[in-house]
Amino acid sequence: MKKIFKISLLLCMLSIVGCEDEQVKISTAQDKSEILKQAENRDKSSYAGLEDVFLDTKHINTDENKLTLLIFSKNNCTYCDKLKDDIAKNPALKEMLKAHFLPYYVNVSYTKTHILHFGEKEQKIPTHNLMESYVKSPMRPTPTLVFIDKSGEAIYELPGYLPQDKMLKLYEYMASGAWAGKNLQQINREINEEI
Repeated sequence: MKKIFKISLLLCMLSIVGCEDEQVKISTAQDKSEILKQAENRDKSSYAGLEDVFLDTKHINTDENKLTLLIFSKNNCTYCDKLKDDIAKNPALKEMLKAHFLPYYVNVSYTKTHILHFGEKEQKIPTHNLMESYVKSPMRPTPTLVFIDKSGEAIYELPGYLPQDKMLKLYEYMASGAWAGKNLQQINREINEEI
């Protein structure tokens, strides 16, 4: 009788442990999709308070009438934070970005799959590769601003930070289209004269 009781008790314990494992597996599968969703949106906290300016980097688009602006940043970057503070505090910078650009704040500290919609082309690309594709400075400093035309080609790259007044002049120059038909050397010279 004791033997039957022990076997029954052992079977009950195994079935309980087995049920708990099944619950963990189901819970883990549900949590995994939630974790993936959170990871894809984690970069949004990088530009908290500026959601009215910066667009979600999941889909990066171009436009006939606006340049796409990619601002590459990372966590614990003093000048990235300074750039965001300048935009938040300066209505002229904020309005210039909203009116004349499709601005994206890309935090390279996080991995995300971006879907690029440039003209008729659509391409999926992870954050690291996006930065490698557009930031040509060998050290890949942050912040780096990259202005992109409607076909997805980089027009101008600014590695580093500029004070508010100079940044506004840069935005004005790029929004004016004065760069059109010029090579990078000419654009650099004109921007240096402007700022």
